[in-house]
Amino acid sequence: MEHRLKFIDTFMNQIDGKPTSWRGTDLREIQAYLELVDDEHSLGNLHRVFTDEGYVRWVCQEHYNEISFNDNMNSYINDFKVMGGKFDQKTKEAVVIGVNVTERNAKMICGALTKGFNIVKLVFQDCSFYEDYLKTLLDTVINRSSILCLSMTTVAVTNFFGGIKYTCKNMITEFKNQSLKVRLNGTHNGNTSILGLILLRNKIHRTLNISACDFLGHESDLQRCFESNKTVTELIVQYFTNIAILNTILNLKTNVLHQLKLTQGLWISSILSPFWEMLKKNTVFVEIDLMDHIGFKEEAFVIKLLDTLRESKPTKYLSLHIEDIQPSNKKETYLIKSLTDYSFISRLCISESVVSRKFIDALYYASKVNDTLTYVNFYNSQVTDEDKTQLHSLYASGNLLQLGFYEQSRWHIMVGESKPSRGKSTLEFHSYQ
Repeated sequence: MEHRLKFIDTFMNQIDGKPTSWRGTDLREIQAYLELVDDEHSLGNLHRVFTDEGYVRWVCQEHYNEISFNDNMNSYINDFKVMGGKFDQKTKEAVVIGVNVTERNAKMICGALTKGFNIVKLVFQDCSFYEDYLKTLLDTVINRSSILCLSMTTVAVTNFFGGIKYTCKNMITEFKNQSLKVRLNGTHNGNTSILGLILLRNKIHRTLNISACDFLGHESDLQRCFESNKTVTELIVQYFTNIAILNTILNLKTNVLHQLKLTQGLWISSILSPFWEMLKKNTVFVEIDLMDHIGFKEEAFVIKLLDTLRESKPTKYLSLHIEDIQPSNKKETYLIKSLTDYSFISRLCISESVVSRKFIDALYYASKVNDTLTYVNFYNSQVTDEDKTQLHSLYASGNLLQLGFYEQSRWHIMVGESKPSRGKSTLEFHSYQ
């Protein structure tokens, strides 16, 4: 090792105070030495790099790449500031306020994002875009960037001649895994138009999460957005307190959407009657998820739901959360019949219940024989150790993909206030979220 370092020192000592451009035999001699004598890379896995001035540097590639990356990041940040933006290097939040975003600006942002400019949240406030430039930006933000949140407040979208086509008053879009969560904070024509652009440019996200109250009075615009969608297959709708919104969703003719999750709305009695009819006639959605934080307790609702789905064509697979099942009450009787004689319940949560052996047998049959039930969770319910063991055999064999026993309510589990129970038995909790 000392001999190797001495050899390098000899070359370095030949250099005077001013940089000298080395070429030809000297460089080849160093390279040959490193390749033949230092084949174990004990001198740091060095590589030669030419500078713009014609000089050569021997560097560790890992460190060189890190320096190069930081230089590029600084360049992106400077370009972003030149266009009028601000970037927080700690939070990775980029903010643009009061800027008319030009084609050059849009291309600069897109180019930086696709080359590693790490922005977590991108904010546009009081800005304007020509619509084609906005489409280009959305395509990159949605499909080819590290951005987790896009916020737009009072963003005017213009036509070719500079006239305003529509204005996005307030929109926050969150990107997580393959999910888009869009919140518009009010009903405005421009907000729905922006949602349409997002769905048209989206190529990778399969789930769309919206709030029904954002589209009151704009049901026809919402329908056009969905029918132009080519990628989203699952729709999650929260706060659907208006029958017009529900009617728009359940009467869609698109062949792309096939999963529907409804939360926080079916407790309103005025929408239940039309909901049953639309659910029975709908031929688009084949998976219906009604698994909310709070379970359905009303006996008449549970019975009507199960009766409706038994008659539904094509078969709709149901995810459901039910409370207060007691031995031999009507809810248990109807559930047992649905589990054993039909094959449409795929995911089930049971809360605040006393679980009988007869009901456990029905769960076992639906999972093992019908091969439909794949998910069962119990919350604050009475289940014997023997019955837990029987269900665990389904989990061990792979028939149940998720099995959980919790001492707390589903509400507390979902908001993260409690943890699953862990008793002496290892069967107390078996679950993959």
